[in-house]
Amino acid sequence: MTTALKLEHISKTIGKKQILHDISFETYAGEVFGFLGPNGAGKTTTIKIIVGLLCLDEGAITVCGTALKNHFEKAMQNIGGIVENPEMYKYLTGMQNLRQYARMRGNVSQKRIDEVVEMVGLSNRIHEKVGHYSLGMRQRLGVAQSILHHPKVLILDEPTNGLDPAGIKELRDILKNLAHKEGVGVLVSSHLMSEMEMMCDRVGIIAEGKLIGVQTVEELISTSSGGKTGFVFTVSDVPRALELIAGLNQEATRLDGRRFQVALPSGETDEPVSAICAKLIGAGIGLYGAAPMENKKLEDVFIALTETGGKQIG
Repeated sequence: MTTALKLEHISKTIGKKQILHDISFETYAGEVFGFLGPNGAGKTTTIKIIVGLLCLDEGAITVCGTALKNHFEKAMQNIGGIVENPEMYKYLTGMQNLRQYARMRGNVSQKRIDEVVEMVGLSNRIHEKVGHYSLGMRQRLGVAQSILHHPKVLILDEPTNGLDPAGIKELRDILKNLAHKEGVGVLVSSHLMSEMEMMCDRVGIIAEGKLIGVQTVEELISTSSGGKTGFVFTVSDVPRALELIAGLNQEATRLDGRRFQVALPSGETDEPVSAICAKLIGAGIGLYGAAPMENKKLEDVFIALTETGGKQIG
């Protein structure tokens, strides 16, 4: 994989408070990387350092192979982004804002402007003044502006703010398309865990200014579940069924008068489930159902890892 963005041992102190502690991770071209953490964990500070709005105290950042510290302008040519809320000229129309930004960039055609306007779903409102836009519309315009110059790295801080469910889905599709089809390295922060679970290829979780770890969503959920998948069996005689299951060397737990659960290795459930069903039916026990329990969600894992509401940086 081609590294799009690389952070090495980033630390930052503001005043007397250390906000970031030795943060290191990298994102790849062609992936959506979720940067997750509670309020005050250090997400926005990290993003501001990446885009040059804050100076780092220690460490190094590389953008598409270019060191940010030594070649700032060259590195920034590869970055597009929104930090916190997108800022626009409210007395200008959406199109005028994009044309102004295109002039600043110097290498953006009208064809490209029209293309991104269509991509973010603003074609029918792009000639209205931004002062009349809703927060969600301004967020769409901000995304359009951030991708005008074909950046290789796209960084979005809470981009779903103000979007309705349909808008969130559209944004998710835009970001996945940019990453998976155009090879852009996308880094996105958000509090919407369900959305991050659907959008991201990998996630990095930060708490108290320290990076807890980086994994794929599937790996993170599987690890937090101990690599096990719970299967629930509904039967006519739970006590007798548990006696039989014990003979198969399986870990079983009674749930109620008709159901029990067996913990099986994730990804290796077919044969054990088949053996359990055969054992129950062979013993004359009525088997009414066998189904996997609902998997843990990213939100459950996130809360467990970050202890939300507890240790946070203000």
